[in-house]
Amino acid sequence: EEGASPEEGEVGAEFEATSRQLMDGRRLTGNTNQIGQFTPLSCNPVEFDCTGAAGLSESVVGGGPVVVPCGTCLVYDLGAEATIGGLNIIGKLLVPTNYKSTLSTPYVFVQGELEMSDDQPTISEDNTSMKIILTGNTDVMFTPHEPVAGAAPLNAGEKPFLVAGGKLNIRGWDDVEGSGKTWTPILAMAEADRLHPDPIVGETAARTALPHLKNPTITCPNKIVHDFEGGVDFSVWKGGDGNILSYDEANGALTATNLRLDSQGFRLDFTKLTKDCPITQGVTYLVTIRLKIEDPTLEDGAVSICETNNHKDHCPKLGRSIVKAEGKGWLYDKEVNLLPSSIGRNNEWFTFASEWTWDAVDLTDTVAQVLYLKNFKPGQIIHMDEFQFELPSTKAYAPVEDPCLELVVNGDAENADGRGWHHYPMWSGRTDRFIPTILEETVDGAVNKYWHIENRVWVGDSLRFHVNHQCFMLGSTYTVSLRARFTGKTHPVTYWFEIKGNTATKGYRYQKPLYCPSQSAADGWVTCSGDFVVDEYYEFTSSPEIILVTQDENDSTGYVDWDFDDVSIKFKSGPAAGLEVGGSDAARWAVNSDVHITSSTLHGQDAQDGRVKAVSQKANGNVVLELENPITPVFSEKETPGYGVEIAVTSRNIKIIGEDDGTYNGGYLQVFHTPGVAQVIEGVEFFNMGQSSRKNRFAIQLLYNGNVEGTSISSNSIRQSNMRCISVDGTANATIASNVGAGITGHCFYFDRVSADNMVIDNLASNLNNRINWNNRIDGWDDYDADGFAIWSPFNHFIGNVAAGGHKRGFRYYLDWRTLGEDLIQVGGTLRVSPIGTFKDNKAHSNFRQGFHLADLQQFFQFRDPENVPVFENLSAYRNREQGIYSYNCVYCKFIGGFLSDNQKGIEIRRSDGITLQDFVIQGQTELFKNYVNDNNSHKLCGHSSWTYEGIHMMGTLWRLGDQDPGFGLRVKNVVLSGFDKEKEYYDSCPSTEPIGLSTDTHYGAHFDYKTSFENVTVDDGRDIILDGCRAASYGYPDIVITDIDGSLDPDMSASSGALVSDQTYMTGLFGDSCKSTAGCMSYCAGVCLGMFTLFTERFGTENYKLKVTDTASGLSIDIPGNVRTYNERWNTYAYDGQRTFAASLPAGQYTAEFVDEFGNSVWPTYAEEQWAQAADCSGGVSIGDVTFIKPALDAATECADMIRNGDSANRTEVTPWIHTKWYGEIVNELKPGEGIGGGNAIAMDRTYHWTGIAQNLNSMCTDAREGEWYEFSAWMKMTDANGNPSTNIDPNREWWRNQAPIMTITDRQYRDVSTKQHLYNAEHRNLAALARPYNNDEWGHIHGIFKMPTSPRLWFELERAPDNVKFLLDSASLTPLTCNRDGLVRNGNLETNDSVYWDIWGGGDVVLDFLPGAGPNGGNALKSSSRVHHSWTQSQVLNTDCVNAGDRIAFSAKIKTSADCLIYSWDYNQRCNDIFFHTDKDNVREYHRVGYITADTPDEGGWHHVHGIHIHSENGEKPDLAKLYFADANPSWDVYTADVKAYVLEQNCQALVENPDMEEKDLYWTYTDRDRSKVKVITPGAGGSGHALRLYDRDHSWRGLRQVLDPRCFVPGHEFTINAKFRLTDALLAGVACAGTDCPSVVLYGRKCPNGDVREKFWNALDMPWDSEGWNNYEATFAVSDEIAACGSVELWIHEVIPSWNIEIDDVQIYANA
Repeated sequence: EEGASPEEGEVGAEFEATSRQLMDGRRLTGNTNQIGQFTPLSCNPVEFDCTGAAGLSESVVGGGPVVVPCGTCLVYDLGAEATIGGLNIIGKLLVPTNYKSTLSTPYVFVQGELEMSDDQPTISEDNTSMKIILTGNTDVMFTPHEPVAGAAPLNAGEKPFLVAGGKLNIRGWDDVEGSGKTWTPILAMAEADRLHPDPIVGETAARTALPHLKNPTITCPNKIVHDFEGGVDFSVWKGGDGNILSYDEANGALTATNLRLDSQGFRLDFTKLTKDCPITQGVTYLVTIRLKIEDPTLEDGAVSICETNNHKDHCPKLGRSIVKAEGKGWLYDKEVNLLPSSIGRNNEWFTFASEWTWDAVDLTDTVAQVLYLKNFKPGQIIHMDEFQFELPSTKAYAPVEDPCLELVVNGDAENADGRGWHHYPMWSGRTDRFIPTILEETVDGAVNKYWHIENRVWVGDSLRFHVNHQCFMLGSTYTVSLRARFTGKTHPVTYWFEIKGNTATKGYRYQKPLYCPSQSAADGWVTCSGDFVVDEYYEFTSSPEIILVTQDENDSTGYVDWDFDDVSIKFKSGPAAGLEVGGSDAARWAVNSDVHITSSTLHGQDAQDGRVKAVSQKANGNVVLELENPITPVFSEKETPGYGVEIAVTSRNIKIIGEDDGTYNGGYLQVFHTPGVAQVIEGVEFFNMGQSSRKNRFAIQLLYNGNVEGTSISSNSIRQSNMRCISVDGTANATIASNVGAGITGHCFYFDRVSADNMVIDNLASNLNNRINWNNRIDGWDDYDADGFAIWSPFNHFIGNVAAGGHKRGFRYYLDWRTLGEDLIQVGGTLRVSPIGTFKDNKAHSNFRQGFHLADLQQFFQFRDPENVPVFENLSAYRNREQGIYSYNCVYCKFIGGFLSDNQKGIEIRRSDGITLQDFVIQGQTELFKNYVNDNNSHKLCGHSSWTYEGIHMMGTLWRLGDQDPGFGLRVKNVVLSGFDKEKEYYDSCPSTEPIGLSTDTHYGAHFDYKTSFENVTVDDGRDIILDGCRAASYGYPDIVITDIDGSLDPDMSASSGALVSDQTYMTGLFGDSCKSTAGCMSYCAGVCLGMFTLFTERFGTENYKLKVTDTASGLSIDIPGNVRTYNERWNTYAYDGQRTFAASLPAGQYTAEFVDEFGNSVWPTYAEEQWAQAADCSGGVSIGDVTFIKPALDAATECADMIRNGDSANRTEVTPWIHTKWYGEIVNELKPGEGIGGGNAIAMDRTYHWTGIAQNLNSMCTDAREGEWYEFSAWMKMTDANGNPSTNIDPNREWWRNQAPIMTITDRQYRDVSTKQHLYNAEHRNLAALARPYNNDEWGHIHGIFKMPTSPRLWFELERAPDNVKFLLDSASLTPLTCNRDGLVRNGNLETNDSVYWDIWGGGDVVLDFLPGAGPNGGNALKSSSRVHHSWTQSQVLNTDCVNAGDRIAFSAKIKTSADCLIYSWDYNQRCNDIFFHTDKDNVREYHRVGYITADTPDEGGWHHVHGIHIHSENGEKPDLAKLYFADANPSWDVYTADVKAYVLEQNCQALVENPDMEEKDLYWTYTDRDRSKVKVITPGAGGSGHALRLYDRDHSWRGLRQVLDPRCFVPGHEFTINAKFRLTDALLAGVACAGTDCPSVVLYGRKCPNGDVREKFWNALDMPWDSEGWNNYEATFAVSDEIAACGSVELWIHEVIPSWNIEIDDVQIYANA
């Protein structure tokens, strides 16, 4: 599958959708790999001569199919409109140049040649020449004219334009000088004028003076003013209810006194005022009153009771009473409260403004009206300075002559009605709490008015205003601006400007054209402004309202009091009415040609289409294209040099069109399996081509044609494609140039894994849609991602292309780990290490995710050459929603030259090492783009609150840690970064903006080890931040080091080199005053070059440890804290990730390093892996060997007595320090109180996979001290299923790798090169302990084993390999020294432990090992091995032989039997008995010794044979890495039983050399000289009438006899020994026989492993006495040890050389030293 897994929520319909796809596949688009190759037809000439050719019309019969015969050339001569039943070109069809005709046909098959051309000087819909419309929705069958394997016939589906063996020569745009380009950058825009809508009375323009109703010649005033400057008209002003009105002549005010009731105040008889000028129904009137309330009980300036109580019932009210005609009653229809937020302080003037309307009820039968002002506190004195009643004037409306220049009226509060104090047309959404109030202040001698809002209880309580919706012209640009300040709270506040209302097509919209940054009360007035472009979301159906909505406020924090001023929405520019482009580029573009303009936003769907209305020439040689309809303004080269948008001409004079039949299945053009034929498809418009979600039904496809050198697919236009633009599959050496794809479903340009050597130049992909999703995808392809350029092959070349609007990515370059050919059949190995083709001068913008997605480029691993690596040159990526460049798993990739701007992240380097970034300009958020994009213009940057905004998003940890990997992270050279310091000003939702940011994608390193260097890097940041070290530390990078090669990062610009490091004492403490703190928690250290080493340690118990590093020259020290990566308990205890790291970055010098606890004591953190980074890109730096590591003292005898910590359940209260190897899930190791052995606390581990298990680190000081010593591992486990029931699938008899039972594995970390200590790897030693038998799944199982302790910087053991989904319960674990016992090398030899502890299996296979209680000799225990498939696979035991020296004799013995009778004296593998074998392995020198035999044919009761022998320990076997005893040679189909197994050292005794001389232990230590040539029997009585003797019988040669291995160390030259023995000779019937001379028995010493070969020394009986044929005969001989026998490594005693037919009976044999 090319793509990823389905998005969340899309899986439900997958089965149904997939089934539907498969059905379509069988019907239409099945596999094609089984179809053979098409070649030019043999019946056609190489070149056609069409001179005098007949017309095609002669072949047209009715509307049926038309065939151009093979070998024939026909000339197209059909009329302007022609419909046929199909066109099969087997010969050649020539369409005359510029021939105008529209041909409708269900198919076009080209097996011969099709030639057509257009050379008209301009491209226009008026100049359309040949148009082919592919029709129908039924399948078409194609039958090759000449047979082709697998293609007779071929279902071509619907609407095919199929080239199979034929040739296309279509030239609609010759690439000659002066022919222009198919697309070009827009150089500048010509703007349209703004709208001037007609004023609508009462809505967008002020009312004029109203005529008198009865006498139109009388004009009524627009306002009635009582300013009391010339007196008071007491005929209309009254006090009422006893209060007294008086005129204050000095102040020109009306005063009310003697107030006793809340109904008293001012009354205005409105009847007289409206007699001649009646009130107009439904019209808003303004009432403005200037008041002062004088309360004698309060100090002047004190807060009034209205404001104190903050409730309208305690505030004055303005009311209206209407008197109806007689019988109609009074109508109290309205009262308006003066709000606490508006009332002035005591004895201070303030304004009371209100709005009034009258409806029909108010005005019908009305004879009088009264306005009254009441609800004052008794005793107060009320002063009125002014009363004004008026219609809103022109001040309240936009100017009639230009109503759309400024949409906010009186936004600066300087020109209001009500003599400058009425809020209208501003209004309040919460009139019970506040109304906008105009206040004034004097600043620098100038008086300024502003708007004031207080008493707010909601974030949207603000100034409000209705905007003239008719002014919002699509594509026009407005500037929003205002000044604001607040009081009342100390916390910072942010806000946005909102325009909301009903729209024509988008419902009720809340538009947010302006977000303002956080400000505090101390900031005072803060200006906020920005531009927005009117789109369809601003097409309001009525006047929308503006509102200012705050953030950071709620009922808990309280709400601030706002002041606003200079509120403005002002026209900036009109929509684009014309577009200026290069004249030579648009040389063929003409009136009535269609054009496509790419997106200026983050989303490709903001691209636009238009039609050219006029073309005009400019003096500078450029041309202006005037479009029929204006478009939304776009970024041109004028505003954004180098990264403006593109315009493409999408019309072509030659057209191939898929008929629109209401489906997404248009036509398709496919060149199919046609190698070696050069196709020319140039200058064709493809419209409605491609078939959605159908395999191999793409707009244009080159399908497995192999080498097609000379092919040109160029200058075409692919519009509204239902599936891709151009798909190149299995085709090489084609030129794909200057094509335009716009409005595309699926990928636009696609290159499969085996496409190669294609030149892809100057193509444009724009506006890819999301019609394909996971459920309707083509199985195996990922068009649901819809990339502009989907590149799966490394072998093509991409130069000068533009991807503008990929639904996912612009360019996706992904190399697979396998090579898939046609129909996704694997045809080769990985593509990732292949060299890539040229990739340069490409641009990507307006893509939903990345501009460039570059993944899995590992060319370095093939060549190991830093110069032969992927190089990406001069890339430009701008205005992409996520990353400009996204580099994933790129190894040693180089990015040379480029421009990045307005991306969420300029370049993100993820899981990539060895990256070079050179010669780049990286811009952050530009103000131009910020002002252009609003929240409805698809998407803004910082679209998610967790997204940081960064120029370079780099790794903090190396991802590849192998010795063959690059070893460095990032090199940055000649790079300029700017514009990353505006996060709060531009987008408050961004958590941060930084020139350089670090990824949270860390590994177990838990600190910064991504070796990075900068050279000639400029960071322009007003905050002086390069990267935020504090944020990086929260990600797990507290110790950043960036090498500054040339000092360009020095904020003082004085250093010639240095390093930018985390501002921590442990980073800078050794450098004196060389370091200075910089912004962002960083420090710049001048003149230092830092090398780095890291110590990885145990996590548990080291929380307070520090690594104390001391400069031995200066004596200065730093205490480096440990760092861990903390996610959850699973990660914290994960064996591969849960480590603590201590990293030191130091200059060259000599240092000591020591772990100390919080009290300064020397400590050890269980283990410490020392790992060195590659040398920095500077001269100097600490290096390996410069640091001496100090360790605390260790008492190995006590501290290493049991290396497992927290192993005993009796005292267990937690699970630490147990770890695990489980990389999934959340629950891992859990304490289980009371569930251990004997009611203790056990540890449970939840598992899913067999390779995971519970583990623990070992103390490396102990492993160092005890390296090479033997240890015994023991643990008890229960195994359960997911439900806690005993597991029934545990089988300890299966081989460990079959994962059927737990084993113990030791993992140790080893250096690849100890001289550099840069790289470590894991060495696993498996099956060192296994499950003992018997195993009962209801009970605790015993895991046991012994092994030699390895050592390494880190070593841990793990219990693993039980079946999947088996859960562990662990208890009583120990790892203790195992002492070598010379008297008992075999442990549990008689199975006294009642289980198989110490025993396992030799060999492979699933040998069954059973413990058999009571089945051994004399009722003892026994072991049985069964299911053997090899003669050597039997029970075995690892032995600790470290106390056995070279030359020592080891005696082996055991009781053994088999399930079938074996032949003791046979070498036949099918019949022989088992022997004892002893194996040693030392430094990979392996020895196998047969050390024990069944000598006598006298088994014990129950058939138990005694197998035994003596082995001289070799030098290679001394202290081996492994020593093992096993039993071999029995028939593999037999079961083998063993018991009473022993191995022990025979201590040197040179006084008596023979073991078991009197045969009282029967045949022990004795054996035959030849296995299959004689037999041995134990007989009784022996010599002397009691005991045992041995009889050697059935001898086939005189040489057959008995032997015993002697101790060769006793044979010293010259030493004298005496041999004594007793012999008897019998015949076959056991009758005694007599011997004489050399026929009598002798004793021979055989020396082996002698310097000059074997030595044989024979000794005859020295006693001179006759032979007693019926009794025992004494033997004696004395000898001195010769030099030859003394030099031998092995000496054996042999008794033989007697007549073969005689039996030799032997007893009391001994060799005594005479000294």
